[in-house]
Amino acid sequence: MIESLSVDWKVFVNVYMENGKVIKVEFSKYPVEEVVLSETAENLKKDLERYFRGIKVDFRKYDVHLSVSPFVKSVLDFVRTIPYGKVVTYGQIAKILNTSPRAVGMALRLNPIPIIIPCHRVVSKNGLGGFSAGVWIKRELLRLEGTTFLSQLL
Repeated sequence: MIESLSVDWKVFVNVYMENGKVIKVEFSKYPVEEVVLSETAENLKKDLERYFRGIKVDFRKYDVHLSVSPFVKSVLDFVRTIPYGKVVTYGQIAKILNTSPRAVGMALRLNPIPIIIPCHRVVSKNGLGGFSAGVWIKRELLRLEGTTFLSQLL
């Protein structure tokens, strides 16, 4: 059974879960019809509400299901380790994973679970970089987390 939940922030953040794992997060003008059946989904909704009130939340406690290539998974697994309020550049990740910054960016574009896999914490060496839901959402997420590097990027 697929569960769905919605949190109202600057846009609606709609989350889909299957078998206790997060499978998709999307940003929308509209909330999803909620189907919250498990304690995991209830806890995730509460944690997202806390997060959007500016409270530090570690989403690594939630299991995810990724249908992506091994390379994309390696990038997303690394991104899950970036702490709240911190940023890393595409180039830094590329160096660690022995690839190119462009390949890292392409992999992040395929992230189906933003926020839970915090790709907004990856920036370019000269600015914010991209974000599948729009750079303004990335900027707002970084502001919410009080990212100190952000002042250099605006």
